[in-house]
Amino acid sequence: MICKKCKAEVPQDAAYCPYCGRRLAPDTRKALKRANGMGTVYKLQGQRLRRPWVAAKRRVILGYYDTKTAALEALERVAAMDLTEKYNMTFAQVFEAWKEEHYREITAAGIATYNRAFEVFRSLHERKFRSLRTADFQRVMDAHAGKTHSTLSKYKQLLTQMSRWAMREEIITTNFATYVRLPENVRKEKEIFTAEEIAALESASGNSDAAKITLMLIYTGMRIGELFKLPLSDYHESYVIGGEKTAAGRNRVIPIRPEGRAYFAYFAAIATGDLLLSGYAGNQDTHNFRTRDYYPLLKRLGIARKTPHATRHTYASEARRMGMPPEILQRILGHASYSTTANIYVHTEISTLIAAVEAPSRGTETFSNAVVTENGLALPTPRENFKKP
Repeated sequence: MICKKCKAEVPQDAAYCPYCGRRLAPDTRKALKRANGMGTVYKLQGQRLRRPWVAAKRRVILGYYDTKTAALEALERVAAMDLTEKYNMTFAQVFEAWKEEHYREITAAGIATYNRAFEVFRSLHERKFRSLRTADFQRVMDAHAGKTHSTLSKYKQLLTQMSRWAMREEIITTNFATYVRLPENVRKEKEIFTAEEIAALESASGNSDAAKITLMLIYTGMRIGELFKLPLSDYHESYVIGGEKTAAGRNRVIPIRPEGRAYFAYFAAIATGDLLLSGYAGNQDTHNFRTRDYYPLLKRLGIARKTPHATRHTYASEARRMGMPPEILQRILGHASYSTTANIYVHTEISTLIAAVEAPSRGTETFSNAVVTENGLALPTPRENFKKP
């Protein structure tokens, strides 16, 4: 045998060259053994071409990887974790644990929305959450592509929040939900009541309490649920204290436009219980009010069918057209997302909010006497506000 270093001839079984000391036998050292409890990395047998390396810890397979280095890195990421049963939680189990915390901070309507979203992902309920990837979430989302952008956003929001909780609990290391793609948001023009339609409602308000309620929504921008749940004690002639949904929306000052104050006074006078609308003889359940009182009213008056939420869009559209500052409008509507400028007005006085709706920028202009011409918006002629119903 020839030494590769000094080229001298050495005995066939020599471990080292007697002339230069070079090691001749191959190095048979094994890779260092990982300490107990630190996990293991091994290669699957056979001709597996994709991800043949396995990382495992305490009989729990963390995943399959293309290289040994990637498998070792996976072990390092969970080195400090205590791999209990929590690590193997299913999608459904993560949802149950997540909602225990999150549901304490949201309304019943928000809870119902998340529960519906959870049912959409029924095919993933029994899957281990740590095994789910963006493609798994995306397949479910794509199967519901026909739904509105807002609805799909709620689905993604559930996935994202559950994944954040799972990351905090060290169940996963990556929030794959953030990579889910939503279909392009095609904005639809918001429905609003025209000046002619508002005038028709006012004409009908003399003998229709449903028309009065519709006008109350138009002249405050309140959500229908907010109005039907409004306590009589929170009515203060020119404004009410109410709201729901978000922290910004609850217990807010809602000024009543002068055109709508007589309608509020009417229901306050006939109230039979703790709620402002307790004296309403129609359907006091909001769903039944829509289907049995509100939509039939629109049909009877020849008004195009539009949801009760169109009253809120009408208020916002008219308020901006008449020059109400954006920060005041956001405060009145109770929107949760404020701009930096709007945050300055957090402590706006009640009198300031009321003054904002009592000072239209075009003289005596009101919601129901503007005229739209071919050339745009024509300034209205002054008119007396509607008579008290």
